[in-house]
Amino acid sequence: MPVPNTRFSELLQDIEPSTTTKTRASGGHTGIRDHLRTQAKFKDRYVTSFLSGSYARDSAIRPRSTSNGQERPDVDIIIVTNFSTDDHPDTVLKEVCKALEDGGDGYEVERINKRSVRVETWQAEMDIVPVASTWNGYMIPDRDTGTWKFTNPPVHTSWSSAQNTRFGGRFKPLVKLFKWWRRINPLTGRRPKGFVLEVLVGLHAPTGETHYGEAFAQLLENIYDAYGYHASIGQKPFIADPADGSNDILGKVSVAQWTEFIEKVRVYAGIARRAQDADDIEEATRQWRRVFGDRFKATATPAKASTYGGFAAAAPVAAGYTFPNAMAAPPAKPRGFA
Repeated sequence: MPVPNTRFSELLQDIEPSTTTKTRASGGHTGIRDHLRTQAKFKDRYVTSFLSGSYARDSAIRPRSTSNGQERPDVDIIIVTNFSTDDHPDTVLKEVCKALEDGGDGYEVERINKRSVRVETWQAEMDIVPVASTWNGYMIPDRDTGTWKFTNPPVHTSWSSAQNTRFGGRFKPLVKLFKWWRRINPLTGRRPKGFVLEVLVGLHAPTGETHYGEAFAQLLENIYDAYGYHASIGQKPFIADPADGSNDILGKVSVAQWTEFIEKVRVYAGIARRAQDADDIEEATRQWRRVFGDRFKATATPAKASTYGGFAAAAPVAAGYTFPNAMAAPPAKPRGFA
């Protein structure tokens, strides 16, 4: 007896960033962008700016609480500049840092990362990423390698929207459920992270299934079916970046991290399937609470069931991954922005 869709709808409402969180995110990124646009020594560098990451794609879940109990969103901001790839990445990032600090009259910079400058305020935690425009996207400075890398965050955003349309509105909710499962059942390492999970949903979630429990169970089963054997022999696939088919979105994920992730997928695919196949709704609920934690309610409020209701079927997705002939090894590539 499957748990009613209402329970999953309520979980989705609960893990959605609150209105307060979204307001703080908006205030935080607007302040940063206005500051750089008008800062005396940087305004001539500034061309435009836009949001990137999960808030831009509407795939964010509620932030973790800080030590004082505040939920502070993590926001990615792209600053389009007139720097060129002839400029050294370290120089570019230091100039952005200096403009943000503005001689002590601006923002307190937390740190300079490989490809971004980190600022943490009471409103939000923000990664400010300077880029230079190209004819087909953007180049991002990498201070570790001293080179510029191709990126195209707007394509990620448009890709995510297209997936949501293809799934009849069910893609982004499934991504949020997948991210929440990942948070509730942590891995030893930090990877794979959010955008990898989004791409996996696009590749392996069933497009026509309207029950969230069944869709999530099939998602985990399909992921394990696709990668389980190769993970067991120490291989990880190449999964193409929707914005750049030559870029592997697993490039920053080690074989050990991927193997651990796939094993956890296997375990929880079994739990989710037991939940779906349970004859007793209380047993099914108990199993789903193992998957999603205590925020998955033991009882439902029917009035909320329509929030993430039924969805239309769509065409199946084609796989976009390949496996190497030899055992994989973690590439020595720097952390990217995706």
